Amino acid sequence: MENNKIKNTFINHLMVNGGKKTCETILLKSFKSIQKNCKKSHKTILKLAIINSTSTFRIVYLKKKKRKRKKNPKEIPIFISNNYERIIWSINFILRITKQKNTNKIYNSLKQEIILSSQNEGDSTKVKTDLHKRVITKKRLFLHFKW
Repeated sequence: MENNKIKNTFINHLMVNGGKKTCETILLKSFKSIQKNCKKSHKTILKLAIINSTSTFRIVYLKKKKRKRKKNPKEIPIFISNNYERIIWSINFILRITKQKNTNKIYNSLKQEIILSSQNEGDSTKVKTDLHKRVITKKRLFLHFKW
């Protein structure tokens, strides 16, 4: 995938209430600070971060409609076959974790998460490994589901 498409998807998922210019400035500030702190270029670090946080599965929740009993929804693992969807899921992992961190400046937390996930140590990679562990445990139960 091209760098411009990755940048645009990052901006679109970071954007809230149509503030595209502020999202672009946040992303550019984080890229500049990555470039100052690391020897590699920000493009290669971003690609490594996306590769390390990319999951091959996702979990879909199914709710059964029963009137008498209220059961918890079933977790069904689904294989993500499209590469573009995998990239979008990894970007969502990275951005979800940066939004959870309560810092004054979001571009610092975005910079830290991108650098840590490129080194395979970030919280987004931990979320990915936890998801894969859950998928492995649920795999045998729901092999008959084919989407």
